[in-house]
Amino acid sequence: MKKHILLTTAVLMISASIVLSGCSSNKIMKSLMEKGYFSNSYDNAISQTDIAGMISSHFESSTSKSVKKKKAILITIDGMRAEGLTHIMESDLGMSQISKDGGLYWTKPANLNSKAKVDEGVNFLSIVTGTEPSEFGVLKSTDVKRELPYSIMTKVAEKYNVKFLTDNKNYANKHLAEEFAAKQSQKLSVVTNNELNQLRADCLKSLDNNDFIMVAISNPYDVAAGNFKLSNESYLSAIIHLNYYISELYEQVKLRATEDWLFVATTTCGGNSKLAANNEEGNILTFMFTNKAIED
Repeated sequence: MKKHILLTTAVLMISASIVLSGCSSNKIMKSLMEKGYFSNSYDNAISQTDIAGMISSHFESSTSKSVKKKKAILITIDGMRAEGLTHIMESDLGMSQISKDGGLYWTKPANLNSKAKVDEGVNFLSIVTGTEPSEFGVLKSTDVKRELPYSIMTKVAEKYNVKFLTDNKNYANKHLAEEFAAKQSQKLSVVTNNELNQLRADCLKSLDNNDFIMVAISNPYDVAAGNFKLSNESYLSAIIHLNYYISELYEQVKLRATEDWLFVATTTCGGNSKLAANNEEGNILTFMFTNKAIED
């Protein structure tokens, strides 16, 4: 048994090194690194499974002597490829402004070394649970019967007011349905709608009465309709429009001087997925913005 475990570990390490070595030759990644956008190298990419812990740590750092109330926003974005950064980072809005205040970081897709057969929901669930796909059974399909581990939303809702917002009903009605049903709480509310502008309005209205706002966005993925090239004007427009939405939300957060906000926006799609398997280099790259710099 011990020999089998050691062999399995060795195989996983070799697999990881092969994947990462492939990323190091990624032309898109190299081009973006040369522009100086990123605060870390791809070799030091932050695991997507660490993001939930960042949210938890932010709230746990609150003490009775804290002058400002701790609050947080986590936005997951499905379908935003790394090439789109060239149309974002040259401005002083939204994601660009967040990265200047904190940083833009490469992340390691949670399903990079897994045998996951689906893309939708896998990395999202890993981000919000802080757990690799193999740990909660997402291998052939998203596991709607999953009970543990619970997401950062229901964990934070044990003590704080939490609002979950999404433009993709699948997140609430499929990927998180069993969890939300099992962990019903007056501190956790869920809103789903199909229109990004309404989602923006719901976010802004949620700032006062909520401590943690989780926003799952699929708009770029839906608009792309399978064509994630920046030559797809509708797709590019969706990314730029989303950045304006994030910019407005971030500016409102910065005005709230009596509160200490952690603001994180992260892409979900990438890694070992159906999309990443078709030799389009941008598909494997995931990243996140945060208004607080991450210490090495």
